[in-house]
This record gives sequence, structure tokens and C-alpha cells, in this order.
Amino acid sequence: MAYLASKDCIFYKERCHLYPTIKHCMNPKSIPGKITFIHHEKNRAVIEYIDNGKKKTIQANLDFKAQQEAKDQKVRKKAHRFLVGDNVTFVIKKTGANGSIQFAESLKYQYNTALELLINKASVENKFLGYIKITDDKYFIKEIESYLFFPLALSVYEIAPTEKETEQPVYFKLENIEKPDKITASLYNHHYIPEFLTAIHQSKKQMVIDAVVYNITPFAVYLNLIGDKVKAKLTIDELLKKRIEENSIQLNTVVPVRIKHISLSRIVVEEIVNTG
Repeated sequence: MAYLASKDCIFYKERCHLYPTIKHCMNPKSIPGKITFIHHEKNRAVIEYIDNGKKKTIQANLDFKAQQEAKDQKVRKKAHRFLVGDNVTFVIKKTGANGSIQFAESLKYQYNTALELLINKASVENKFLGYIKITDDKYFIKEIESYLFFPLALSVYEIAPTEKETEQPVYFKLENIEKPDKITASLYNHHYIPEFLTAIHQSKKQMVIDAVVYNITPFAVYLNLIGDKVKAKLTIDELLKKRIEENSIQLNTVVPVRIKHISLSRIVVEEIVNTG
């Protein structure tokens, strides 16, 4: 039997396989395991691990407090969004009478084979099938094969999915795949508010829009383009600053603008100045 040393544990090699074992750990407090279930509403994970040849499970808190404690203890440099399939190391903490209650803390992410496979697939064909899940008014997508959850990125101009829409699978793609900790999902089919569709039309036609000033700061003039649903801003330059000082631009002033750029996250406009 051959032993292989690693950072957190010693593994023994037999018949060309690696088996993590607590018995041979260099640091007895550091235990390898795998997250098999996450209760997203309670921010709690179930970790499966091997103890003296027996399969056991233990729960771990994934809430903000637990994440902050891990950072303070320098277990990890930044917060990690744990997923089903994450291989981790952890420390068992005992509480209650005679240590009868046990839970895992100081979770340290190692790797996730299922996530790596999805990232590799996304780099070739970024199209997946999954179910929308709503938890505490937050939206997620559960990939249909791996059961991995990803936050669903919704534009402020997008109509959020309803409970009924969670009953049918939907196509989505992964965003930020170069940063696994920040991966989000976005839908292939979107439903936008009517005001945003109007803004798209006006942008294509390069129409002049009578925008209304709703706020002024030292750096920008903020505009309502279409009602109060679609907004933009004008960065204050010397000319605009002078007009503000002269009160020719103030709250509720109508400013003619044209859309230069429009996307799901940002709208850029330019003022139409009357030179006549």
C-alpha cells in the first residue's frame, strides 16, 4: 500500500485509486468530504465523508456569518458560493451535552468535477436546460443533469418569472465562466417591460426623446426617458454645469436626448442641443 501526501490529508493508493481517509490525516482536524445537498432557504449544506471506513454525513452552515468567520480565520480569502458536488475539507465542531451535537465549520473548497464539466461545455456550446427556482424572492436555475444551482441574472427591464414558469424546463446559458465563484445564469427567452421595448424602437429609429430631469448631483443629471421605468443620465460638463447654475436645467426640466447605446444593463444618451 502506497501513501500519497497532500496539503490537507494523506491518501493511500491501491489498485490505481485514491481514497481519502481520516485515519491517515496529517492534521486530524481537517476532514475531506463532498457536499451532497444544499438547503438554499436555510443556507445549510449536507456533507458526506468517510470515517473509519463508514460513510457519514454532517451539516454545515453557509450563511453570511459562517462565511465571515472563515475569512477571519483565514480558512479562505473570500466568500465562496458552495454547490452540490463541491469537494471540501472541514473541521467538526461539537456542542450540546457531551458533544452530542456535531456540525462542520471552516469549510474549504477543493474542486467540483461537475462544475468543471459544465464550464468546459459552456466554452463550446453555452446552452443548458434547467428549472427556475424561487427562494426568498431570489431567482436561481437548477441545471437538469448536475442539479447545480446558479443565480439567475435578471435585467431591471425584464419581467421576472412567475411561480407557474417554474414548472417547465427552460433553456439558459452561463455567464462569467472565467470566474467560477461569480457564475450566473441568463435565460435564452426574455420578457421585457413595454417601456424598454419602446426604448429599443426609439434607439433603432434614432428618435428624439423628451426626457424629464428627476435628480441632479454634482456629477450627473438623471433623466426619466419613458415614464419612470427607463432611466439614463447626462454627465455634467462645464456647459451643463453653467446651465444648472442658471436654473435653465432643474428638476422636471424637459431635455431632448437621443439614445446612443442601449443594453440590458445600461442606456447611454446624448443631449440634442438646439444650435439655431
